[in-house]
This record gives sequence, C-alpha cells and structure tokens, in this order.
Amino acid sequence: MLKRTFKKFLLCGVAVSALTIGNQAAFASGIKQNQTSLKQVQSQVQVEKQSQDDAFYWFHLSRLDSIASSGKFTIDSKTSVKVVAFTGSVYPSYPAFIDSKVTIVNPYGKNLSMSLFGNQYKEEYFVLEPGTYYLECINYAGRPVFMNVNLYKN
Repeated sequence: MLKRTFKKFLLCGVAVSALTIGNQAAFASGIKQNQTSLKQVQSQVQVEKQSQDDAFYWFHLSRLDSIASSGKFTIDSKTSVKVVAFTGSVYPSYPAFIDSKVTIVNPYGKNLSMSLFGNQYKEEYFVLEPGTYYLECINYAGRPVFMNVNLYKN
C-alpha cells in the first residue's frame, strides 16, 4: 500500500513538474518575444523621429516581397548623405530571416548599397555626385518584410 501511494505521489509530482516547466518555457518565450518587439518598436520610433525631423527623402514599405523601386530624387551638388534603414518581419509570429539590400541607383550605372540582416536598424554614409537617383530595395528572404529607408544630408 505504501508503495502504491508513493507511485501515485511520484506521478503527481512528475505531472506538476511537467506543467510548471511548460508554463515557465511559455512565459520565458513570451518575455523574449516581448523584448524583441520592444526593440523593434524602439528602433522604429527612432527612425520615425528622424524622418519627421529633417529627412530630405524617404521610402517606406509596409510589405516587401522581393524588389521595389522608389520615385526619383535629385541632388544639385556633391552631397554627403546618411542612409538610415530599418527592416523587420511582416509577420512577427512567423518571422523571416531577413536578408535585404538598399541600393542608391543613378542613371550612370554607379550604384551604392548597404546590406541588412535580421531585424535591423542600420546607418551608412555615402557621397552622391549631382544627378537624379532612386532607391531600390531588395528582399532575398522567402517571406515578406517591411523596410523603411530615410535619407539625410550631412
């Protein structure tokens, strides 16, 4: 009888432990997702704040499946520009491994580009000669991403 009672007690303990571990794992997973979401929101707020301040050109894509081109913009004199890009998965619950590129294209065939990997906020500096340009955004991932690109004069 004591042996049977001990087995029942042991089985109850195993069941409670399994439930507790599963709940803790789900809780920890929720914390990690919330931290990732918070980082994305903080980066997005930073990009949006900058874009409201003094960006002279921007291209915001709520969904980029493969490739997209912006409208044209003109640079009148040799100008140093800061390119700020932010990427993230369109479906956070079904994340994409983000592998993307932003290219500044001019009619003379000289292209300047920066690559982005993962949910990323990135800045790079380029010098643009006078001319007309456009942005080309490419998503190499198999899932859709969003991408915000802002240009600032230095």
